Amino acid sequence: MARPLTERTANAARLDAALPDEIVAALQRLIDTRNSEQRNQGGARVYARDIHEEAVREMLARVEAGQRIRFLAPTFGRGPRRTFWIDASLKTAIDQLAESAQVTRTAVILTALHDFLEARKLLNAA
Repeated sequence: MARPLTERTANAARLDAALPDEIVAALQRLIDTRNSEQRNQGGARVYARDIHEEAVREMLARVEAGQRIRFLAPTFGRGPRRTFWIDASLKTAIDQLAESAQVTRTAVILTALHDFLEARKLLNAA
């Protein structure tokens, strides 16, 4: 059965980026942990999109606060490209940041996810 179309779904924009397996694995661990916590509290399920959007929003808030961001170099040609669905307004913000910082959209996404996971000490955690 297909999920019903919601405003959130209708406002989704597609992004593609190559991500190292380490980041993909850490994201999955975080999603699994949050879903376990949500089940115990009777809350709503957490999706990858929720985490992606949270990471991007955190980065945009840091930029807005004047914090300097050191962007990571994308891993072009190494590893599979992943498809992301995020809010269309966040995609626009990512594009604007990439243009103003003179980096690729992939660099923005990679850095946002990396910094988000690193701040939570989830990288290199087995």
